[in-house]
Amino acid sequence: MFANAKNTIAKAKLVKSKIPDLYKLVVAFNVTEITKNGSYKFPVQSKCAYVSGDIAIEDVTRCMQAASLVARTNNIILVE
Repeated sequence: MFANAKNTIAKAKLVKSKIPDLYKLVVAFNVTEITKNGSYKFPVQSKCAYVSGDIAIEDVTRCMQAASLVARTNNIILVE
């Protein structure tokens, strides 16, 4: 069961936080719909596979590595 999860593609996006210059990394597997303006429609953050805390833009790669460990996948695509 988990062997298939390693090849499943997850989508990630950066969400602007309330604190200036900080973001949250949101990773979800069940992202299939695209809105009219061309962006992906993510589920509510409580339904996502991984939601980081407030991070600086320089820490995105480190946080993506942590997300791949938590979500048990090697395929995370950063989308708009």
